Amino acid sequence: MQIGSAIEMLLLSLALADRFNTMRREKYEAEKQSLRIMTDLVSTLKTSKKELEIRVADRTAELLVLNKKLEAISATDALTGIANRRQFDTVFAEEWKRAQRLGQPLSLGLLDVDWFKKYNDHYGHQAGDECLRQVAKVLDDTIGRAGDLVARYGGEEFVFIALSANSEGAMKIARRICEAVQAQSLPHTLSDFGCVTVSVCVASCVPSETNRPEELLAAADKALYRAKHRGRNQAATERQEFLQHA
Repeated sequence: MQIGSAIEMLLLSLALADRFNTMRREKYEAEKQSLRIMTDLVSTLKTSKKELEIRVADRTAELLVLNKKLEAISATDALTGIANRRQFDTVFAEEWKRAQRLGQPLSLGLLDVDWFKKYNDHYGHQAGDECLRQVAKVLDDTIGRAGDLVARYGGEEFVFIALSANSEGAMKIARRICEAVQAQSLPHTLSDFGCVTVSVCVASCVPSETNRPEELLAAADKALYRAKHRGRNQAATERQEFLQHA
């Protein structure tokens, strides 16, 4: 009986030991599987985070490009492709302050297509639009200095800003514009010159506390009015007391 009991106890111990080892292996496998799952999850989260960061960066870059395009569109005249009145107003105000701070001259030019209403009525609106595009291109090509601005002011009127240019320098630009537009030889049978021409008028000053941007613009407009009454197709300048030092 004692031998039998001993054998039973031994077998029971072996069975328990085997069961214990099995449970330990199962626990180890479970822990290993759990660790693998957690590692995979962390890796997935890291990958997802990286992919998300990449997507966010891509969308941000696309948004910046889109915003720049929208800014360019809002600053561009749809017909001629040059700056519009809104952009001119912004740049003119900025350059006035800069010239005032640096004590440098600033010149402004206004120009008008001569007898444009007659041209538009005679050749049609599509031809009139093409005429304005041609004039805008000539302006853009003729001015061409870094920092200077050419803009459509409204209708058949255009405007340009010449940085650090005094009255003499601005007049040289104005004469070049007149010559370049006439050289295009765009037919205009109702013009005294037989082709499309422009009148260009400039005003210059050194911005200070005693003058305002509106005065410079008004001076150029006054000169333009005078040029039109003197036969058109010419460059003119307006000289007033506040412009004398430009």
